[in-house]
Order: sequence, then structure tokens, then C-alpha cells
Amino acid sequence: MLIIINKEDIVSILQEQISSWEDIGGGPIYDAFEFDPRKISPQELKALGYYENRDAWIAGVQIKKLKQYLEEVQAANQFCIS
Repeated sequence: MLIIINKEDIVSILQEQISSWEDIGGGPIYDAFEFDPRKISPQELKALGYYENRDAWIAGVQIKKLKQYLEEVQAANQFCIS
């Protein structure tokens, strides 16, 4: 099955999601990154500020993902979901 979606609608949804994440945790931590908890120590996370505001950390990670996806969608000439 092939579903054709209006590109502007997807862009709008992504922009709304980015805006929503910006209001979480007093503002996102833009330096945040995804990590494998088995490969990083609690001491390293503490030094990075992860434990001070996890919500802001998660918001920062989500915004990075959404912005990357938004760039890919905007760069696409055709957009469809199969």
C-alpha cells in the first residue's frame, strides 16, 4: 500500500512537535545526546548534567531527532509513505 501525504502537513507537524519539546524541563539541553547506558558511567552523566534535569536532556535529544527528520523531509522532492 502506498500512502501519499502532503509534504507541508508533515513539515507543520514536525515544527509543532519541535515547539512542544522546547517547553519541557525549563528548556532543552541542546548539547544532549543519546547514549547507551551500558557504555557510560553515572559519573560521566553527572558531569554532563544529565541528572540535574532529565526532562531537559530528553527534550534536547528529541529536538535534534525532529530537526534532522525535518531537514530530510524539506530536502525531499517527493514524499510518500509505503
